[in-house]
Amino acid sequence: MDSVRTWQTLPRWVQWILVIGLAAGIFLRFYQLDHKVYWIDETNSSLRTLGYTKTELVETMFTGEVVTADQMQQFQRLSPDRGWDDTWNALTGTAEHTPLYFLISRAWVNGVGHSVASMRCLTAIFSVLALPCLYWLCRELFGSGAIGWIAMSLVAVTPVHVFYAQEARPYSLLSVLILLSSTLLLRAMRLNAPQHWIFYGLSIIAGLYTQLLFGSVAMAHGIFVLLTQGWRNSISRAYLLTSTVVVLSLVPWMALLIRNWQKVQQSTQSLNDGYSTYGRLVDRWFLNLNLAFFNRELGAANLLLIVITLLALYGFCRQAPKRDWLLVLLLIGVPFAMLAVPDLLLGGRRSLRIRYLFPCFFGLQLAFAYGFATQAVWVKNWQQQLWRVFWMGWLLAGLATCFLSAQEVVGWHKSVPRSGYYPPVAEMINQTENALVISDGPVTDTLAFTAWLKPDTKLQLIQEEPRKLRIAPGYSPIYLLNPSEQLLRIMNRRGYTLTVKYEDRADPTEVENRLWIAEKTAK
Repeated sequence: MDSVRTWQTLPRWVQWILVIGLAAGIFLRFYQLDHKVYWIDETNSSLRTLGYTKTELVETMFTGEVVTADQMQQFQRLSPDRGWDDTWNALTGTAEHTPLYFLISRAWVNGVGHSVASMRCLTAIFSVLALPCLYWLCRELFGSGAIGWIAMSLVAVTPVHVFYAQEARPYSLLSVLILLSSTLLLRAMRLNAPQHWIFYGLSIIAGLYTQLLFGSVAMAHGIFVLLTQGWRNSISRAYLLTSTVVVLSLVPWMALLIRNWQKVQQSTQSLNDGYSTYGRLVDRWFLNLNLAFFNRELGAANLLLIVITLLALYGFCRQAPKRDWLLVLLLIGVPFAMLAVPDLLLGGRRSLRIRYLFPCFFGLQLAFAYGFATQAVWVKNWQQQLWRVFWMGWLLAGLATCFLSAQEVVGWHKSVPRSGYYPPVAEMINQTENALVISDGPVTDTLAFTAWLKPDTKLQLIQEEPRKLRIAPGYSPIYLLNPSEQLLRIMNRRGYTLTVKYEDRADPTEVENRLWIAEKTAK
């Protein structure tokens, strides 16, 4: 009833803007779910969810024998021979990803079937559920339904939330749990009853079993309780007891993680590849904020959004009560610091992964929503009129960007340098008859790419000892897909002339020769 009364007090023009923004944002989350490339990370999600392991894929398909693209894609299909035990074994085999999202996905595909659209539909549903959780958080934090409505409208049309709503990965579920756990913490602190601390503890356990980086949110909560309550009252004691239970619940998975530590390090090695200078790292932080909110590289103007954001945070901290701005700043600062400090000290690109920064984005959007709700709804002076124009421009820019990007096949969040070549290279191969594709490239990359090939396309795949490859006779042309230097040398020694057919320039710092054609040199 309070939300209804709050809604009725808003000006009619604000109501229309909120309705249009929310409706468009929900629509965009389900629009063309199967249009964008199903890239490597999503392919890995399906592999685990369906109960397959990378080892099985290699042992079955990467043998040097001729297989078809359709046979490769059997590892992306739900099989009656693959049960829950297979999914669990696939998840515990490396343990770098905690299992909750994948187990929910398994239940989902058992009910509706597996496809690109069905896998992404689940995450789109989670992303929609995040919106009422955000409203509830605003009610608990600010005591204001108006801020809640405006916050929902901002998040509904923000590109980073729309993009990852259509990504078969845990980040939409993580969004729900970031917002829900923060709300339940405030509620538990306000009511201080055992059942509310139990609900909060369960939300933290769910968050950690969705992604271990959720620990940064739990840490922000702990600092918030310490700074607002100290450690000596009943609220802080209840929090400590809840946190102890949470830590104990994570012990079994941490034991798995330690046991598989070498595999985990191999899987996460790319996070340790750092930028050459601190300046380039900071430039990417500025760029990522623009990509997250407006999906655009604005060059030198990337700094403009940083300035606006800092001004908004400054105004927020000056106007909002200390408790309110403290939680928001902790949600922004703690997760970012836990990623950025290791990058600065040890090298790496942890803080450049936009998908790891969802707590920061929600914190920033709460600050903006507070400013818009207090300054732009009921205008009394010219400064507030500027806030109104800024709010309208923000919403329109987000909507326009999301609609335009919905037509793209490969966006930045699909890692263009890694998957942008799928459509053009597959088209080259599909236009030829009786072709043979040879590859010793990365396993999951190859699996993801084969979804773009004709089902009967022939492949010879290897992972080790390329010199033992015996090229199947009777095929022409012969393509080399993502070949290693060793494979290229071997083909040269066997008398093949190699010609690059597709140069991938998605990464301006490094040109990748994705596709070669091998022709037997005439004697």
